[in-house]
Amino acid sequence: MTKINSLSSTSPVQRPENRPVKTPVAAEKPQTRETLDTGQIRNRIIHWFAQAGLKPARITGLEESLEKKTQRHRKVLQQRKLQNLERILDLAMEYSPNKEVGEEALDPDWFFNYIRMAEDIYSPAMQELWAKILAVEVGQPGTFSMRSLSTLTQLTQKDAKVFRTAVSLASRRRGDFSPRILYGYTIKPSLLSVLSLKRGQQLNLAQFGLAYPDLLSLMDLGLIYSTEIESGELDNKKRSEWRICGETLQLSARRSGTVLTYYKFTSTGAELFRLVSGKPHDTYLQALRNMLQGAFDIY
Repeated sequence: MTKINSLSSTSPVQRPENRPVKTPVAAEKPQTRETLDTGQIRNRIIHWFAQAGLKPARITGLEESLEKKTQRHRKVLQQRKLQNLERILDLAMEYSPNKEVGEEALDPDWFFNYIRMAEDIYSPAMQELWAKILAVEVGQPGTFSMRSLSTLTQLTQKDAKVFRTAVSLASRRRGDFSPRILYGYTIKPSLLSVLSLKRGQQLNLAQFGLAYPDLLSLMDLGLIYSTEIESGELDNKKRSEWRICGETLQLSARRSGTVLTYYKFTSTGAELFRLVSGKPHDTYLQALRNMLQGAFDIY
């Protein structure tokens, strides 16, 4: 399991004898985010509830009946849901997936479930993702499962950002559909060296923007599997081809008993992986190369 490095403690500094002790100076207060007064917080609360057609009772008073308030609330929500769908429709029309169009017709059940979920997508960034899904599914029905759509409704903008980081670190082995995030390797002891211990190396993914809490979040969402995975023992007489951060690498293990360790995307994560354009992480690629050179010949 990837571990986050803790800060190493240092030994205390020895103070020379007979040297006067200076009075400690009060530490400078760290900069904090701008605080909001009560009035500003209230105004923000009012602003957001207004997006749902609601106003504080002290503003509406008694001039509006409960029925009128209910009608306004429903009307505003219906209008916003309609605007969400119109925005997604416009974005889908602009997106052109470079793939052949299949002959199979779009599943009506899939489409109307999609509409039911998409009308509650308010974030512009997430609307763009939903538009891409629709465009791809219309051209190639069956590409995205209902499970993927259901998972997508749970994603916040922060979750989407974390997932994009994961995509930027992902690798795919030739002939394998599921992306993985490589982070280490292990060399198992051979039968002839029973007393030898496992050897290997690991990268700290937090150094590349994917901290362990981020991995836990992706696990909870069902986008990557909840445990680290080891590959089978690699044949040291064959090369395996990987597409990593935009580059193709061929790896050949120098010793038998060598396995790769990684986090693997689930089927839902693999489906959404196809839509998210993560920028290749050059720093991670170089660190991965340097680590793998300890056990692999890289071509």
